[in-house]
Amino acid sequence: MRRREFIAAGLGATLGLDAIPSAGRLGTADVERIRAIVPALYTHDHALGGGALHAVAEQALHAVHRALNHCTYGSRIERALYAASGDLAASAGWFAYDAGRQEDATALYSEALQAGMLAGDGMLQARVWSNLAMQARLLERDQEALRIGRAAVETRQAKADPWLMSLLHCRQAVGHARVGERTRAERSLARAESAYGRTSGARAPWLSFLTPAELTGLAGAAHQALGRYARAHELTLSALGMLEPRFERNRVYYTAQSAQALLDGGEIEAAAAEALRATVIGRRVQSDRVRGKLDGLRGQMRRHGHIPAAADFLEQTRQTGA
Repeated sequence: MRRREFIAAGLGATLGLDAIPSAGRLGTADVERIRAIVPALYTHDHALGGGALHAVAEQALHAVHRALNHCTYGSRIERALYAASGDLAASAGWFAYDAGRQEDATALYSEALQAGMLAGDGMLQARVWSNLAMQARLLERDQEALRIGRAAVETRQAKADPWLMSLLHCRQAVGHARVGERTRAERSLARAESAYGRTSGARAPWLSFLTPAELTGLAGAAHQALGRYARAHELTLSALGMLEPRFERNRVYYTAQSAQALLDGGEIEAAAAEALRATVIGRRVQSDRVRGKLDGLRGQMRRHGHIPAAADFLEQTRQTGA
């Protein structure tokens, strides 16, 4: 059995999906059981990547659909169920996005938006808009990504939650930088820092990755897009130094970002060493986004194949690619 199938099978049992009723009357305990699925999935996502999780997340979502359609419940439980199912759909969409299954991600985000509307959950809707902006950026639709991100920033829920607002402004900073809007990128970074300074209390489980390391890494990505490679590398190294061990997928991602900053800055030997480090640790995660970043590095390194360090990197990764 392949690794991701083994993980999915094991997680399905651990999450207790068989305990979600498909008949009878649902109560608060059933809603809490469904809500507990998302934090458990994100614990594994940080280490393994979405490639290992999108299948089990969709399996969980199907179990929730059966409960919604075949069980009975009152209006209060109904709203709570739609909020919980929307949270799960948004999470499944994120895992599909990370796994490179963009059509699946789009459909799941659409379902999450509908559930958020039925539940009256504006925070869920703002979250999905943010993820849709990231997806548009991945597909190189940068202006669309900025427009979607702006809509998320302007929601009442985002304005009331500094955790979410900090993330949204950081992602907008990267978007502005990618289209060459230096002043707007810098303004968004400043707003992200200001919002993070106002955070307190517990954050939503899906925001568990939002730490000073993540904000610093995103700032590095913005400077990278602006062509400030030395500053991008400095910030990315700082992010890696702060990153907790549990965020293994992000460690690969930011190690690759560090290599990219070095490569774009003309430091080929250091870039090759960093790219190799990212490739080695990247074999433990299942993320199409990370794989694409590593593939891109390897493709660019071919231009410098006459340099021994680059040639060594290409040889060492020849069998498996990035």
